[in-house]
Amino acid sequence: MPAAALSDKVAIITGAASGIGAATAERFIAEGAQVMLADIDGAAAEAVAARLGPRAAAAHGNHCLPADNARVVAETLARFGHVDILYNNAGVLSRGALDTIEGDELRAVLDANLVGPALMSRACLAALRESARLGRAPCILFTGSIQSLMVRPGFAAYGSSKHGVAGLASTLALELAPEGIRVNALCPGPVDTPLFRKSAAPAGAVGPSIEQLAAGIPIGRLIRVEEVASAALFLCSDQASAISGVLLPVDGAITAR
Repeated sequence: MPAAALSDKVAIITGAASGIGAATAERFIAEGAQVMLADIDGAAAEAVAARLGPRAAAAHGNHCLPADNARVVAETLARFGHVDILYNNAGVLSRGALDTIEGDELRAVLDANLVGPALMSRACLAALRESARLGRAPCILFTGSIQSLMVRPGFAAYGSSKHGVAGLASTLALELAPEGIRVNALCPGPVDTPLFRKSAAPAGAVGPSIEQLAAGIPIGRLIRVEEVASAALFLCSDQASAISGVLLPVDGAITAR
């Protein structure tokens, strides 16, 4: 990857206060981008932005709320002047077979993982179209999951939501290709984040340890957030100018089985 792969680009990253989002924001800034870190935890996003320096800013927002999305986009335009990259990374983890999940939880997971990214994408479309008009090669990226590509029992809400992300990304790739806007999705396997560790080993739960889960991955370990950030950097850079509609596994060969 050449130096400053995202020079002069402006990105919005949702779910940017920790984990994949924070790591990707750091990587994008290192490669020349200016980044708006959007998160439902505004204070945490502010702390990460302060650490990353003057090319980072933070916005409090819930991507399930159209008014919040409009405000995040407006704040980004006011601060940086453009929006060239939207990385829809925010989401939640959920376990449970369908008959163990209450309706409210099912709706909440679908909202956080599918409806929210769709609404945020819609809110950014005008800015991304302007970026395309100016020849700035805009793109949208989603965080899907290996469960966008395969199914596992016991993840009824989560798996359904991430399959929806795959469909949304593929549909938008076709809809927006004539306008010069690329759309892709990353499909990570188990990534070593606080959210994953909390979900994989909840307090008092009986089940496989984190180490046992990691041993079941062909490469023998969890995926690192920096590895997902590297894949995001490539797909959002001009090095991927002909790549759109791709669902890219970052999974240590899980989906190769």
